Amino acid sequence: MRVLLGDFTGHGLPAAVGAMPLAEVFYGMTAKGYGMAQVLREMNAKLKRILPVDMFCCALLLNLSMQRGSVEVWNGGMPDGYRLAVDGQVLSVLSSRHLPLGILDAERFDDSTEVLPLAPGERLLLLSDGVLDTADDQERLFGVQRLRRVLADNRDPVRLFDEVMQALERFGGRPRDDISLCDIRMFSAEERVPAPMIYSDSGRSSPLDWSLGFEVRGQSLKRFNPVPYLVQLLQEIHGLRARTGNLHSVLSELYSNALEHGVLGLDSQLKRDVQGFADYYQERARRLGVLTDGYVRIDFQVEPQADGGRLMIEVRDSGAGFDVQRVLARPSLEQELSGRGLNLVRRLASSAHWSDGGRCAHVEFVW
Repeated sequence: MRVLLGDFTGHGLPAAVGAMPLAEVFYGMTAKGYGMAQVLREMNAKLKRILPVDMFCCALLLNLSMQRGSVEVWNGGMPDGYRLAVDGQVLSVLSSRHLPLGILDAERFDDSTEVLPLAPGERLLLLSDGVLDTADDQERLFGVQRLRRVLADNRDPVRLFDEVMQALERFGGRPRDDISLCDIRMFSAEERVPAPMIYSDSGRSSPLDWSLGFEVRGQSLKRFNPVPYLVQLLQEIHGLRARTGNLHSVLSELYSNALEHGVLGLDSQLKRDVQGFADYYQERARRLGVLTDGYVRIDFQVEPQADGGRLMIEVRDSGAGFDVQRVLARPSLEQELSGRGLNLVRRLASSAHWSDGGRCAHVEFVW
């Protein structure tokens, strides 16, 4: 899931000039599976082209992965966001490390991100500067210290959003700017409730006997994530529509494993703690930046079966492989920040196994 919180300079209609083109790029490129870096660069380039020189957009972009238990963060000019534990303790501060969108040209724009673990029950609190800049009758600002005091005093994370708003009311101030506040809780896979989906066909028109091969190589591995595109394709199969969430989770995990542990040769044991988690994704970005070859191949085969069907997925990579049984047998405590993906795949799919020394994954969905 992606979340974008933005704040343009100015107020009213002039400040809204860039909102629609920004939203168009964000929604369009996210739906097509582009990575954070590509989305950020295109949003920055678009705003750089269309906005007056004195306008820009402060932005905080998040990429949340329930399957991997992580959040990827890019903050350009927005106030600090907060990663909060289940008990409300501040675990991390999502500080601004970049200039806002629409200021720098493509050569100087920095699309680097920070990756943090995010466990089920942990929360992210995001806000615009309108919260901090609320002023009382004596022109005193609400400020960061008062906000941190609300966070420290909170005993029920579910009420945190309301408590921040109540603190602003008690402060007696008047907003100088728009106020945006966003409270996001990470769910576990078991808590996920798929959104209701409405389709016009009866299912008889669904393609039930076909195969497809899709190979991502070289430069495409750096720039393109094929998973959203492939999931959208599989949604044309009527019997799989109720399992869209599971399909996305399984394909995301298989593709990430093939790219990171296969093509890039990364060791998930690096993610032994929070610092190791950050180091892992820094090394991922470095290796991806110098990647010149390698491939990930995804093959689908769909067959009709009685009143249902079977989808067979094969994901193969050019890497050195790994000891599948050793990873699957790893104690659960060792999988707190790493190594959870293979068991997740086995749990969500109808069947799953690996061959060719871990270089090829075979997964089936039966309906």
